[in-house]
Amino acid sequence: MFQLLNDGSVKLNRSRKEKAQFLEEAVPHMQSLYRVSLSMTQKKDLAEDLVQETYQQAWKSFQGYNPGTDCKAWLFRILFRLRNKQLRQARWWKPVDIDEVPEGLLAVQPDFQKNVEGGEVLRILQSLPVHYQTVLVLADIEEFRYREIARMLKLPMGTVMSRLNRARSLFREKFLEESRESA
Repeated sequence: MFQLLNDGSVKLNRSRKEKAQFLEEAVPHMQSLYRVSLSMTQKKDLAEDLVQETYQQAWKSFQGYNPGTDCKAWLFRILFRLRNKQLRQARWWKPVDIDEVPEGLLAVQPDFQKNVEGGEVLRILQSLPVHYQTVLVLADIEEFRYREIARMLKLPMGTVMSRLNRARSLFREKFLEESRESA
């Protein structure tokens, strides 16, 4: 099952079938994981590291994955578990300059509305408390169902629905306020 290498690391021995299944089911979700990871970390290199860690963890535990189930939700559960671990260890959260982010990788695209700049929309999203920001990104950007979000975040579905409703309300209020100020 595994091989201990001279440098102390472990090499997992997997069949070609397992490798092909992992490539087919897990790898197509990398962009979605990266977008959410970038939204959470606000730094390109941290987001890339988090996605890489997610895939390493997924590969290590892929024998426990049930084929045919929702691989994307399974990967997001791993991603959130790893991010929560990082936050507990580091206790920091830094914003990213929107000009540093390559186009197409933002969770919220800059052309959201003509009279509000992309940086303002992203700033509005980032101004929400993390627990609201997370459910909003998962539901409205990544298009997960309530039940999937509840499983990923290990929350009751009612809590997810309540947080999403509150997140949308807060976002709308702040968005309208920004629109009026820039008009």
